Amino acid sequence: MNLTVKVNMLFLGLFVLVNTSLSIDISKNGANVEMSSDYCEKGKVKQFGGLDCYISGPSYSKTAIILITDVFGFAPSHSREIADKVAAAGYYTVLPDFFRGDPYVRGKPFAPWIKKHAPEKGIKDAIPIIKALKARGITKIGVAGFCWGGKVAADLSKHPYVEATVLLHPTSTTTEDIRGDKVPISILGGELDDLCKPELVKEFENILKSKPEVDSFVKIFPGVAHGWTLRYNNTEFAIKKAEESHSDMLHWFDMHLRH
Repeated sequence: MNLTVKVNMLFLGLFVLVNTSLSIDISKNGANVEMSSDYCEKGKVKQFGGLDCYISGPSYSKTAIILITDVFGFAPSHSREIADKVAAAGYYTVLPDFFRGDPYVRGKPFAPWIKKHAPEKGIKDAIPIIKALKARGITKIGVAGFCWGGKVAADLSKHPYVEATVLLHPTSTTTEDIRGDKVPISILGGELDDLCKPELVKEFENILKSKPEVDSFVKIFPGVAHGWTLRYNNTEFAIKKAEESHSDMLHWFDMHLRH
């Protein structure tokens, strides 16, 4: 593991520690706060590609989206709500449990957990899911990675595994990852993100501008902190920014998977 990844892991650990120690809204913009929800799930958990996956969307679809979550896993309500939103747009949507029933639990030591579940290992579990999608007749696949999942999505994008990628406040993702990207990629960052700083997102953007053969879109959302797309509360501002990011994500997939 190189120095950049180690530094990113340190910041990720600090982020989890802060969130664990506070039970109230830690930011005015509503990001980084997981709220309880009475959301009614539209999909089901099934075995797929060797992992438990929350699956939603039309079974007849020829296009699929893999959503890769943060360290808290595939069970929290917003993760599945987003999966259902993607599914409602017509995509066969797969939200895998990359942690095999062992997501990070607030209050527990982070270092041993992340050592066991380093995002660099995620691509090994993602490939069988991609193979399973193709075996059922899927012709085009997109991947979206949130926080921890951003690194996995970036690694997949270095190979012809997927046709389009979206990274949302990705941690552990490096400039070398972006240089290696070979598919259309969108990167959504936050102005107040301490884990995927806007300066780093700008570096990503500059690298992508030097690669005109790869379509790209980079956006930094004002006034939002890390996790705003996935772990948001019910304030008007938080919901608006989260929904804007989801809309941008879907627009990117529509552009590159349906044309």
